[in-house]
Amino acid sequence: MKEIKPCPFCGSKDVGVFRQYEDDCPYRSSIVRCFNCDAQTAQFINDDIRRQHEMAIKAWNKRVNNDE
Repeated sequence: MKEIKPCPFCGSKDVGVFRQYEDDCPYRSSIVRCFNCDAQTAQFINDDIRRQHEMAIKAWNKRVNNDE
């Protein structure tokens, strides 16, 4: 699994990827969230949990100044 970059908003390294469940959605989703400022990615849903986590991490790690 890819390394998760620090928060692009506050710079905190206290970030993590986890699965969440919404009452109005029958699927679990993965997000990356900063526990310091509560910034988070959109929810990613995929049949493969590992791929789902990777999608959330890739979105979190994307910065304006890189091509990833």
